[in-house]
Amino acid sequence: MRVLIVDDSPQVASTLEIALSHAGWETAVAHDVAGALEMVSSLPSLDAVVTDLDMPRMDGYALIAALRAHPCVTRAAVVVTSGSTASDVESQALAAGANAFFSKPYSPAAVRQTLERLVNGGTQAHP
Repeated sequence: MRVLIVDDSPQVASTLEIALSHAGWETAVAHDVAGALEMVSSLPSLDAVVTDLDMPRMDGYALIAALRAHPCVTRAAVVVTSGSTASDVESQALAAGANAFFSKPYSPAAVRQTLERLVNGGTQAHP
């Protein structure tokens, strides 16, 4: 299974990348939305995307919209992570097209379990 991790924090992205790689996932990492969109076009298949919401220039909402409109990845599971304390951020992410949401800090193992559940047939997961 192939996942794209999008987070402007190299440390956060690396921690999740290591956890998913150890579980057998093929990972790719982008540190902004523009880089993620370039990668989406070059990856032969993509099962899932884990994206932060708060990034410079373009946010995770813009990425979700682009993914849902992209013919190669419309079915990819999208998991959103955010450090935002706004009370409606989860509902906004799910309304934008995300399948699951995690507040930071989150457990990489919980993200992996949710990804596996989503990729193996589920449509929405709430940890």
